[in-house]
Amino acid sequence: MKLWERISRGMEAGFDAALAAVHNITERAGESIEVTRLRREKARYETALTRLLAELGNAVYEKISEEQLTEIAERLGIKEKILEIAENEARMVEIDRCLEKELKEERKEN
Repeated sequence: MKLWERISRGMEAGFDAALAAVHNITERAGESIEVTRLRREKARYETALTRLLAELGNAVYEKISEEQLTEIAERLGIKEKILEIAENEARMVEIDRCLEKELKEERKEN
């Protein structure tokens, strides 16, 4: 599973929870309908912006990683971040393998 797919799943759940929280907070606070509407609209734009920034970052990461564009990464000052992302992605893959192994063993025991 690609890194973006993993991140996207978590982001969707987080964004939905954030929008629901804004809705609940504004309703409980007894704010006017217009203030509530504006807060929700702002939250939707913030969510959309965060998604776009994440997609952009993922596209840059994928391009630099796939094409080994080390010079560009250095000029942008993101080489260390690219390496850290790659290391964390490798750790997540290893954890997924361990999880699968543990789950198979639990199923055999049950």
